Parts: sequence; C-alpha cells; structure tokens
Amino acid sequence: MILGTVRRKIIANSTLVLLIIASATFYTGLASSELARSVVILFRDNLLMEDIRTALDQTETGLTGYLSNKSSDSLKDYIRYSTQLAEQTRKLNREIRSNESLLLQRDLAGILDRYLEDTDASVTAKRGRDVTGYTVRYESSERSAELSRFLITRIEGIFIADSLKAFSGFNSRTSAVLASNAVLVVAATLMGLMVLVQFSYRLTGPLSKVAEAARAVGRGEYDHELPLSETDDEIGTTAAAFSSMQESIRQAFAELRSKSEVEKRLMQERVRVLDMDRKLKAAELLALQTQINPHFLFNTLSAGMQLAQSEDAERTGDFLENLAAFIRYVLRPPSRLVLVADEIECVQRYIWLLRLRFGKRFDFEVSAEEAVLAIETPALLLQPLVENAVTHGLKDCEEGGMVLVTARLVDGEAVLSVEDSGQGMSNEEIARVLGPEDKELHEGGIGLRNVIRRVTLATGGRGRVEFDNSAEQGTSIRIHLPARGER
Repeated sequence: MILGTVRRKIIANSTLVLLIIASATFYTGLASSELARSVVILFRDNLLMEDIRTALDQTETGLTGYLSNKSSDSLKDYIRYSTQLAEQTRKLNREIRSNESLLLQRDLAGILDRYLEDTDASVTAKRGRDVTGYTVRYESSERSAELSRFLITRIEGIFIADSLKAFSGFNSRTSAVLASNAVLVVAATLMGLMVLVQFSYRLTGPLSKVAEAARAVGRGEYDHELPLSETDDEIGTTAAAFSSMQESIRQAFAELRSKSEVEKRLMQERVRVLDMDRKLKAAELLALQTQINPHFLFNTLSAGMQLAQSEDAERTGDFLENLAAFIRYVLRPPSRLVLVADEIECVQRYIWLLRLRFGKRFDFEVSAEEAVLAIETPALLLQPLVENAVTHGLKDCEEGGMVLVTARLVDGEAVLSVEDSGQGMSNEEIARVLGPEDKELHEGGIGLRNVIRRVTLATGGRGRVEFDNSAEQGTSIRIHLPARGER
C-alpha cells in the first residue's frame, strides 16, 4: 500500500491551512464576543435606572391626575405604569452586598415598595372619599418618590464613574484585540500561503517532467529520458509506468520492423486461404441447397400418406400428415410473423409426433386463451422450447414427466410459456445461454439462444425471455411479446 498518496497530502495540507484560518477566526470571534458582553454589562444597569425613573414619573403623573379630578383615564394610566414600576423594582438587588451600588439598589427597592404601598392606599382612600387618608398617604408617597429620585441619581453617578473606568479599560482592550486579530490574520494568511506554495511546487514539479516526456513521445521522440521520481505516491507510480511504456514502445517498434516481412508473406497466404475457404463454403452451400428439395419431400410424404390410407394404415397416415404439415411450417422463411394460433397448432403437431415416439412416458398439456390467438408472433418459438424440455429437462425422467405449454394475455402482453417438471437448468447454463456466443454450447442452448435473438429482433428489443429455474420443479421459460401493434 502506498503510504504517501497525493490525495492524502492534499487533505493534510488543506486541513492544516483550514485549521490555521479557523483558529484565527475563532479567536477573533471570541474576543469580539467578550467585548460585546462587556459593553452590555456596562450599560445594562444604566438602562435599568432610566427605566425606573421613567416608570416612577409616569406613575406619579397618573396618580396626581386621578386624585385631582378622579379621572378614569388617569386611573388606568396609574395602574399600567405602577405595574411597570413594580416589575422594574423586582430587578433591583435586595441582598446585602459589599458593593456600594448594590447596597443603594437595595435601599431603593425598599423605598419604591413603600412608595407603591402609599400610592395604592391613597387611591383606595380616594375611592372611599377619605380625604384625610388619601392626603396623608399621597404626601408620604411624594416623599418616597423624591428620595427614590435622589437614590437613582446617586446610583447613576456611581454607574457613570464605573462606566468611565470600564470604558477606559474597554478602549484599551479593543485596541489590543484589534491589533492581535490583525497580527493573527496576517500570520494565518502567510502560513497558509507558504504551505500551499510549497505543496504546489512539490506536486507540480514531477508532473511537469512527466508532461514534458509525454510531449516528446507525441513528437515521436521515444528515447526521451524521464528522471526517476523520488516520491512513492501516484505521481511516482505514473512516472515509473510512463518510463516502462516508453521502453515497451521502443521494443514494439523493433519487433514490428523485424516482423514486417513475415507479416507480408503471411498476409498473402491468408488471402489465398480465405479465397479457397470462400469457394469451399459456396460449394457446401450449393450442396446443402440441392441435398433436400422441399417439393420432392412434400410429394414423397403425400405419396406415403395415400399409400397408408389405401392400406387402411390410419395411424401411419396420421403420422405422415402431421409430419408433412410440421415440416412445411418449419421450412417457411424464419423471419416471418405468424399468429399465435398457428404457433399453437405447430406445437400441437409436434407434440403428436412426440407422443408417437415416447408413448405414455411424458404428459403434454397445451392451453391458450382465445384473446391471444389472433396476436402476431415470430414463427417457431414454442417448438424449440418443447424440444429442449423433452431432450434435456426430462432426459433422466423414466415416467411421469410433464410439459405444459400456455398462451395468455397479461397486462397488454402476449405471454407464451413452456414449463417442464424435469431437473432444471443450472445457473451456469442459463448464464451461458444469455451470455456471448459459445462454440461449445450444446444444441439445446443454441435453440434457446436462437429464440431469444429472434424475439429481440422481431420486437425491436421490447420483447423479452424470462427463466424460472428450480431443481425440484423444473424449468419455466416465458416469452413476453407486445400485443397491440407495438412491434
């Protein structure tokens, strides 16, 4: 296994650059977040005091308006703003702390609680028309309000002093953070650039040498020397393979030159042999064509059938009649299309001949739906499958063998199937039938291959042949053909 691959180097260097940039970014974000949090803390308490002051003034205005003219709108304002003041008061410190600002907040919280009690009591007395009661409680609330404003001003003064002090530190920290961020970003950029430049030189240097050697080979300079690569990655492997290819090319040219004369002589001899082979095949074809004359064969079978009828040999006459009809069907042009009904009739005649040969050794059953009989199909699809089922599927079956031929219309397709109860085909045999042509393929395989090829050609690739194979249940071969003029 190669230890230093280019991919691993790219990932390692890219990861290093990303880590440098990510570190700089993380530090910058962390410092900025810390500065932002300092600013929030710096102004949060000041905003709270401002909200309390505003709520106190609005509460006092609403209370004064209600006590002076008993206005319902003023009462609503009082209730709304006093509620806001109570909510703001709950945010104040109520514990004893060593911090002066927090202690003043505790005192302010107590005074505001007393203020709200006095204002609520004065409103209640006003509703009960207790003039003395609401006057006393109103005056008490006014004193609490004035004292609250005094404490708010005092706390704001302390906040301002602390804010100025904090802002000074914040300002100095901001300068330091900006300076450190700038230094870190520049350093990260320079380091990343340095890593990338160094890696690019290490990567492209050997590639440039390989490219120059390739250009030399393109110009026909096969002797161009390629320096050996010092790396053990893909580039070094490529360079070594290129050098080996150069050497192989040089050797090949040398061998070609040495064999050129031999090739010329062999070519002349091959032309002579091919010419003789062509003439031999033409002679063989002529012999095959003249070997059997179909008209002579039909006339002979007809004569034999008439002779059998004249001698009252009905079984022999039936045999000759079925054989003649079967041969006439077989000797038609193989590229023709016939009806499924014709194909069923042909296979029934062939089964009649098989029953004559095998007797009761095998059972045959043919079933065809009426809807599929008028559909066109390539000729001689079922007979080779039935022959293959008997010859190979049932060859070891002494009795009880079964061959079932069916023709059905399923989902707009004509489905022709041949099933046998024999030993089944092995996966290797099916693979050989469906695979490339094999000179050693047995006769049954050739018949199946021929059926598959003619189904594919006749349907433009839309038809198909399927196999179901089982050692216990035999083999089922189904032919699917488009049924509604799709061919």
